[in-house]
Amino acid sequence: MRTIRWSVAGALFGLLIAGSASTATAQLDTTNGCQGSGVFREGGFTVDAEAIGNDLVTVKRKDTVDWQGSVTSPPGGYSGSISVELPPPFGSVEVDSWGGDSQTTSNSGTRNYELPSLVPAGVEFEAVGTHTDENGTCSGYVRLEIDGGPFDSPVAPVSLALTAASGAGFLAALRSFFKKVV
Repeated sequence: MRTIRWSVAGALFGLLIAGSASTATAQLDTTNGCQGSGVFREGGFTVDAEAIGNDLVTVKRKDTVDWQGSVTSPPGGYSGSISVELPPPFGSVEVDSWGGDSQTTSNSGTRNYELPSLVPAGVEFEAVGTHTDENGTCSGYVRLEIDGGPFDSPVAPVSLALTAASGAGFLAALRSFFKKVV
C-alpha cells in the first residue's frame, strides 16, 4: 500500500495542485490505466486527473488536498516524480519522487502544500507528474496560477523600487546631453 501511496500520490499531487470553482481538469496520458482525483479543502473544488482538458485553473497559495489514486494492475517495480515548473527565474521544484516494488493497486491520503510567497500570483505555470511501472506509464500536467495578482508578492515592491532607481540614474546620465553649449 505504501508503494502505491508514493507513486500515485506523487503523480496525483502535481495534477491536484490545480482547481477552479467546481471540477477542474488536467491533461493525463496513460498506458497503465492510472486514475486519480483530489479534493481541495480550502479551495472547495475537486480535480479529476482522468478528465482531459487544457484549462488554466487557480489555486490558493496554501491548502490541504485529500487525494486518491489507482492503477489497473499490480505495478511491480515502479518509479516516478512530481515537480512544479515555475515561471522564470524560479525554475523547476521537485515536490516528490518515489520508487520501489509493490502489488497494491490503489491508495489515498492527505497532503498539505504551501507555495512560497516569492512565487508571483496571477502568473501561469505547470505542475508535472510522471509514473512508470511494469505495466506502462502515466504522465500528466496541469496549467495553473496562484489566486491573486502579481503585486501580492513581496518581490513586486522591490522590483518597482529598483526600476525607479535605475530610471532615475538613466535620466541623470542623459542630463549632460541636454546642457546648453555656450
